[in-house]
Amino acid sequence: MRLVRLLPDRWRSLFHEVLKFGTVGGINTIINYAVFNTLVLTVLVTGQLKATIIAATIATISSYLMNRYWTYRDRPRSAMHRESALFFLFNATGLLIELGALGVAKYGFGITGLLALNVAKTVGLFLGTVFRFWSYRTFVFKTAPPSPPAAPAVAAIPAAETSPAGSAVLRAAAADVDDVDDDLDELVPLGQISASLDAALAAEFAIELEAADRRPAARGA
Repeated sequence: MRLVRLLPDRWRSLFHEVLKFGTVGGINTIINYAVFNTLVLTVLVTGQLKATIIAATIATISSYLMNRYWTYRDRPRSAMHRESALFFLFNATGLLIELGALGVAKYGFGITGLLALNVAKTVGLFLGTVFRFWSYRTFVFKTAPPSPPAAPAVAAIPAAETSPAGSAVLRAAAADVDDVDDDLDELVPLGQISASLDAALAAEFAIELEAADRRPAARGA
């Protein structure tokens, strides 16, 4: 497993996916062969193709549940009817591949021995498994679409600063502000105005005090 850790993330993820898919496939292959051989040795002695269909159907249901809830449990779930329909559609195609290999062996080459038929079934099962793996990860249990990259942060620039006309307007406004500052500088400083007001108020206050002092004197006389 140390070599697996050295692989890029994409290949490491694919390796784990193949490992899980292979485990599920191995379990369901055992189920497939067990049902197939049981039927051929009991109720379907001459019905190998029928036994293959029944065995593949049982293995397909088991495979769907294992792949959905283990192999591809991290994949987003689409509508259940769509996902299951695609799954069984591609499994039916894989079953046709398996039946094709078995049919060629039985009817094309006249093979009737149980061991030879199992070999032919194995070839068809291998080809069907490769097809299933490709179709599952491509169409049925699709990966989540990559999230769009975040937009780079751009400082907000007023539209006026981004056009020649806007720049001219800003320069004119700045010139007007400078003219107002110059005009204010030419006016009497605020400090002088404040000092004049203070002197006037002080003189008026002195006059009021003097008038107040004279009133008692006038009453005493």
